[in-house]
Amino acid sequence: MIDPTGVEVVVAQADACWVLARAFTPPPAGWSFATWSEPLLADMESISDALSLDADRLRASVAAECARRATLGCAQEDWLIDYSALFLVPPIAVPLNTGLLLEGTLAGTVAQQALQCYARAGYTPSPTFRDLPDHVGMQLEFLGHLLERAAAGDAAAADDADAFIQHFVAPWAPLLRQACERAQARLPAAAVYAALAYWLECWLQARG
Repeated sequence: MIDPTGVEVVVAQADACWVLARAFTPPPAGWSFATWSEPLLADMESISDALSLDADRLRASVAAECARRATLGCAQEDWLIDYSALFLVPPIAVPLNTGLLLEGTLAGTVAQQALQCYARAGYTPSPTFRDLPDHVGMQLEFLGHLLERAAAGDAAAADDADAFIQHFVAPWAPLLRQACERAQARLPAAAVYAALAYWLECWLQARG
């Protein structure tokens, strides 16, 4: 089991949260899959090494998506199109508002509880987030914020991070992975996001 008290480990955990938060928010318009995935994979491989985790599934899913796009002749196509088809365009294949995953409602209890956690911690979401407070990306950014403070010696932030993981992230992470896996047959790009959610699950299990 990974020792969650080591400063270098906690820094790597915070980095993972920031990287995953960006991954689950819309990519910049005009970015190809390669432009989006190459720095993401490099970051996740480095973080995986620091946390003694396996990035094989993510690596394989990125390679498969590159090959698929090359075969279809759409390697330079805007990755935002695939992201939107998966997460934004109704009927939404995979909800990123975790209240829908956990309680089947939008702007319900989960969103309100998340907002209360942010307020208690003095956290202001990034202005790039224009969504409800239960969004996967917003929750992961918040967790990264807490872990950065924990790495700097803030014991209260470390306790808050543990509580936030237990109450929010750990319950929805497998549901997010399962939703992405179900979407793969219709939207193959979902395999990459399923691999990211799987990595998140593995980290949470290793963290204990």
